[in-house]
Amino acid sequence: MTNSTRFDSSHGPVNSGPGPQYVAYYQDIRASAAHDRSGRDPRQAAAEELRRLKQRFVPPPGADRARRLLEDKRAVLLSARPGHGALTAAKVLLCELPQGTQRFRELVDQAEEEDTGRALDADQVENGAALLLDLSGVSDSRYAAFMADLPGLIKVVRERGAWLATVLPREWQAGFDRMLQGLVAPLGRPDALDVLRVHLRGCGIRPAPSQLAGQELGLLLAKATMAEVADLAEEIAAAGEGASEGAGFESWLSAALAARQPGMRDVDKHLAELQGGAQRALLLATALLHGARADTVHEAAVRLVRVTEHPEVTAPPLQHRTLTARLGDIKAAVGADGRVRFDAAAYDDRVRAYFWDNYPQLRAPLGRWMRQATEFQALGTSERLELVTRVARECLRTGPPEGLSDLAERWSRPSASKDELSMAARALGESVVHPRYGSFFRHRLYAWAQDAALPTSRAHVLIGVCSEVLSRRFPDQAMVRLRHLSRHHQPGVRETAREALSRITDSDDRLYRSLLSRLRPGADARGRRDLDIFLQVADPARLMDDGEVHVLLTDHWAEALAAVPRAGWERPLRAWLDRAHSRPGVGPTPLGVLGEACARHRAAFGAVYAVACAWAGTDPARARTVDALWTTSRTAPNHRPAPAAP
Repeated sequence: MTNSTRFDSSHGPVNSGPGPQYVAYYQDIRASAAHDRSGRDPRQAAAEELRRLKQRFVPPPGADRARRLLEDKRAVLLSARPGHGALTAAKVLLCELPQGTQRFRELVDQAEEEDTGRALDADQVENGAALLLDLSGVSDSRYAAFMADLPGLIKVVRERGAWLATVLPREWQAGFDRMLQGLVAPLGRPDALDVLRVHLRGCGIRPAPSQLAGQELGLLLAKATMAEVADLAEEIAAAGEGASEGAGFESWLSAALAARQPGMRDVDKHLAELQGGAQRALLLATALLHGARADTVHEAAVRLVRVTEHPEVTAPPLQHRTLTARLGDIKAAVGADGRVRFDAAAYDDRVRAYFWDNYPQLRAPLGRWMRQATEFQALGTSERLELVTRVARECLRTGPPEGLSDLAERWSRPSASKDELSMAARALGESVVHPRYGSFFRHRLYAWAQDAALPTSRAHVLIGVCSEVLSRRFPDQAMVRLRHLSRHHQPGVRETAREALSRITDSDDRLYRSLLSRLRPGADARGRRDLDIFLQVADPARLMDDGEVHVLLTDHWAEALAAVPRAGWERPLRAWLDRAHSRPGVGPTPLGVLGEACARHRAAFGAVYAVACAWAGTDPARARTVDALWTTSRTAPNHRPAPAAP
């Protein structure tokens, strides 16, 4: 079940100047990248998702041993059959650790970041981190690279008081390092009925045991994956929401089970009854635009006939069969709201899957058809994005990923419209976290982000995807790509990327520390870009009790005073003083940072002091802050004197 909020207005800001207003469109792009439209901080949303997962977790057989290994050895390698929930178990075991939810991170293949055979980087291991390594979908060659690096990584994990849970692929080889063999914990299949109960409880539904004792449900649960069981609970809840008053749980369950039967055979039989290409096009268009207005579905079907080069009906319009009759042939109808839906629940899912599985020759024409999606009449923004989501999920389910990547490139070309940019963001948002092809798309985003001449349109799409989607599961990768984008040749891109960096690090102290440590400020072009990032994110309230951060902040302020003209650092300095002054709990450390930075560049202190005095005005409390800054700058050691910037 997909919950979505409609935002059907396609009106954007008026562009009164030359060139596209990508900055003005950016909020729409950012909102389109992810399904979650709550406006929550991406990192906080990720933590909430982990807590929700923990609440609905049913321990599989073998979980107790896995937990003991993780606690005692600080590492565990989970082995399970596909669909038995090993990845969920790994996440929950890590979240059960002290502050595990806050310290949780997923490790990724370092080949996504650089052209190297190395799989793991020990520098990614921070003190006390709860680390997940999912190898369930890696290729044989990358699996070998991971297993070669894993013993060294585990050694660092133990040295730094961290924890590591690794999910092995189904056909994992036993001939790896002897130390690793002792960390393998096989997991069995959780009780599917218990999994269904706990997910129903999460939806506020508590059926009696007798209501879950039916034979049809039992047969389904016996073969279902844990993800399918969770989906069934959502479908039961959805059936309850749409049921008539007085209908009970049994009717909700029956509706949900009926939607799952009899699988693809009904589509195969149905398609055989539709001899004409036009009717088959209407069937597929309805599945792709399920819930759209009737005239939109009709137009989309006509366009689909054209891109597949099928002969069109040449009879005069008044001799055509009515749309209502044609929809009846494909077991669909126009509802009271004017929107087209199939008679059977979830039939659109089965039709889409059937066409993708059985008509691979249609994928290229469908790509051309998707390029026309912005021209479909009466198609709202939310419906257009849902269309992209449906197509993206089928492309990712069947592969290969290049077709979807090509669509995203086209939708983010320099001449792209606002709607196309939003479609590109949604397509990439679905792709970068996909279990099988996410690595392909993350690497592609990395290559794009490194291009300082990347089209401005595509750069803004990347910023939205990194800040709203990638940062939830892979915050370090999002940070790296945003930092590269902050070096773009276009000032608007640089500013938007810096704002995104500030946002994703605002609630994540570990990520903030990591960003500061990656910056290489200096007087050259790249160094100046990093200084711009620093001046955007500099905050005196962040981790002042952390010696490493104190040193980094001091170093970066010193470089800023040396390399950046006063006009570039005056506003951030005032903001620094504002925050330091308005937060009594911060203490004197922020002034110490500034004082030490000024001590390294005595020539800059006069300008800093003048700005501070202007900031203080006639306020006695602020004046005392300025006096304290004077004292700290006079008494701080002069480590590395350098000339101040003009």
